Amino acid sequence: MIKTTHEISNEDGYIKYNFFEIHPILEEIISDDYFTYGTKEFKKQNFCEDLYKKNFYDKYDELNYKEVYEKYINNENFKAKAMFIYSVIDFDKYRKFVELNKEIKNPNELTLNYSVLDSTGVKIDIYNLSIVDISFVF
Repeated sequence: MIKTTHEISNEDGYIKYNFFEIHPILEEIISDDYFTYGTKEFKKQNFCEDLYKKNFYDKYDELNYKEVYEKYINNENFKAKAMFIYSVIDFDKYRKFVELNKEIKNPNELTLNYSVLDSTGVKIDIYNLSIVDISFVF
């Protein structure tokens, strides 16, 4: 696993960090600025919103796919997870990865874990994703 941290905030000595654990194979699909997720430097909010719109709202008619809307598209937890994936995965790199890897034998081993750490040693696990989760939102 590749492990990286990046400071999210520092208020009066209380520091919060992004903490990523990325399977080495998935490193090739990670965007160059993934570590800025949740920080003031993060600049991809509009891009992520556009991808969500394209991959869900534009793709599925609400009348014909009521269950999909209820279970996924209008579910705030699902949307937050998808937006996270769009924030850290580079779409073009992902597309190339899919072309080169038509079949993956152990997809649950290809994981991306995201946590928030703080200066007091508290770690909060936020997302534990596999390549299956990533492919679902693309």
